[in-house]
Amino acid sequence: MLVTWFSPAPGFSAEQTPGVVGILISREILPYMRMVQGLEKNLKQTSARIYLDKAGKPYSQENRLQELQPSDFRVMVAVGPQALSYLRDRRWPGNVLYAMVLNPARFFWKSASLGGISLDLSPWKQLLTVNRVFPQIKQLGVLYNPEKNQTWFNRAKTVMTFKNLALVPLQVNRRADIPALFNPPGPEVDAILFIPDQTVISRSMITYVIKESLRLGIPTFGFNRFFHESGAALSFIIDYEAIGRQVAEMVKTITHGGSLATAEPPFTVLLNQKVINSLKIPVARTLPEGVIVE
Repeated sequence: MLVTWFSPAPGFSAEQTPGVVGILISREILPYMRMVQGLEKNLKQTSARIYLDKAGKPYSQENRLQELQPSDFRVMVAVGPQALSYLRDRRWPGNVLYAMVLNPARFFWKSASLGGISLDLSPWKQLLTVNRVFPQIKQLGVLYNPEKNQTWFNRAKTVMTFKNLALVPLQVNRRADIPALFNPPGPEVDAILFIPDQTVISRSMITYVIKESLRLGIPTFGFNRFFHESGAALSFIIDYEAIGRQVAEMVKTITHGGSLATAEPPFTVLLNQKVINSLKIPVARTLPEGVIVE
């Protein structure tokens, strides 16, 4: 059940809608709401929350915003892929900022005035961090479906040509293929990296892969706190509220006549001390900035 559909700043009135920052939210889930909170706390302009219902239709308690007319908004912020898809399908003519979206380029349209912050972590930053934190890891397995993420793997392999870290493809075309990876003797890698991949990423599958990897003495690296809590040795934790703050700055830039821009999400690196100790993984003496041991 949705608690609040419309959250105007003090003094909002229908006459003010041309200057409103619309916040179109795909679903009311915790990561999205943390991002929205960070956005609203740092916005200087009047804002309005609009949600998409299960049928993909926008809903707001403010009658003028029910149909989402571009003339009613100074900027529209699309939170999540469904929201950005909704604007793409209607070839939204106004300024659009996206957030909480993987691979946002797939939603671009010809006349789009589009910018924002994706959920795509830079392969270079991820792999460089792994190399700096665990310098003795030489063979890093990457678990992915080649139909969905071969481009990611090729790009990552290219950027690591200058480092002493080889990427090993652990390819699966469907979830049923994953258990075979752990048949004796198991994958010949020093560690396994998860990347966002619809074939691989489900809570049950994440738990299974981490458990089997730990059984074989192989550390795993994930990309949110669930991985950390499930036993990943290293996790890249995206700061959702910080994304909101950055989007608020982008809104400010646009409303002052500046250009639309794109950026990668801010993140910290969380190390699982218990797992590292259990597997006896050598860690660099000096950790990079932004690495937290917990």
